Amino acid sequence: MEQCRGARAMLGWSQAELAKAASVSRQTIADFERGAHVPIVNNLASIVAAFAKAGIEFIPENGGGVGVRFKK
Repeated sequence: MEQCRGARAMLGWSQAELAKAASVSRQTIADFERGAHVPIVNNLASIVAAFAKAGIEFIPENGGGVGVRFKK
């Protein structure tokens, strides 16, 4: 949830822009970001793929906490 908001902020994307890039509804993004629902696997994969295409990568928990950054 927080990583999604952070990634959008890094790109300057609105929820609607992410939804369009990921081919999901804006409500899917809004519900996910506020913790109401976790998207179904296909939608979550589409969201991650949209971020990856835009140059974002997610950092897993590795002792320093999860995060998000631009790919090198």
